[in-house]
Amino acid sequence: MKVLAMPILFGTLFVMQAAYADGHEQLFFADTLLPTFSDGFIERLNPNGTEFKSLVSIGDGARGIAVDPVNGEIFWSDVNRHVISKTNLNGKKQKDIVTTKLNFLSDVDIDIENRKIYWSDQSQNQIGRANLDGTDQTFIISSPCPSNVGFFCTAGGNLAIDSVKKKLYWTTLYCSDNSCSTPSSHLGDILRSDLDGSNIEIVVTAVGRPASIQVDPIGKKIYWTDYVNDVVRRSNLDGTQVDDLFVAGKNNNPNSLALDLKNGYIYWDQDGDIPDQSCIKRMHLNGKQPKNIKCGFGNVSDIEFVSLHNRPAD
Repeated sequence: MKVLAMPILFGTLFVMQAAYADGHEQLFFADTLLPTFSDGFIERLNPNGTEFKSLVSIGDGARGIAVDPVNGEIFWSDVNRHVISKTNLNGKKQKDIVTTKLNFLSDVDIDIENRKIYWSDQSQNQIGRANLDGTDQTFIISSPCPSNVGFFCTAGGNLAIDSVKKKLYWTTLYCSDNSCSTPSSHLGDILRSDLDGSNIEIVVTAVGRPASIQVDPIGKKIYWTDYVNDVVRRSNLDGTQVDDLFVAGKNNNPNSLALDLKNGYIYWDQDGDIPDQSCIKRMHLNGKQPKNIKCGFGNVSDIEFVSLHNRPAD
């Protein structure tokens, strides 16, 4: 769930974060490979770095995570068990909801308004969709890559729902040579379609290797991390004016990304100074005043900023 929207008076759609302006704000994320490479957890944290809590032990297979603040549920993909699972906000009542025809699930995202969950299957190179209870499973995009873009092109693994403009965004991964021999040969595009997978168009072409992606439909911006070129970037919704907001430095690998549109912040995870441990960082939407929120995590493969009416009971 990258951008949430809901209908109110006169059918106008507003960003869900505004609807929860007076609620409790939290970060939810998938944290794997720590303390051992076989460990992983769904965790939560206040945006100021306090009140860290592990909610669910899930092993090292978690990749994408999405949060439904309306119904109080967390969804995640598991590349080891080949399923999409959910739990409530305090980590209880865990349940598998999509269990068939899945392989390497690299991201999930949800469309609250239409009660749908989307996923990217990197091995099958497809983007799928189902109801939030797992029913009506289908693949809506059978070829996420543009034709003739390079070698070994696959769905890059990251999705973003723009419920205001009713668009689905995703990243791709390909190589400029047939051996993928250097970091500079690792490229990707940002594409979008209607929510049913129709009207596919390329938005950003081969500006590094886009990874985690978020969309601000009100500010008309796309934000993404690039863990090959070690930078956090943004562009206009039409792909123009690509700006480097934060240059992480060689091999610091910015990864997951979340937006707090109400308060004007970007949250992301990247490698820290301690080997095999990462930091969740924050900066303004324009890239100003970057700072560490909390360090000592493993691989934070996906992160969500969520505003809640009430704090989940422990």
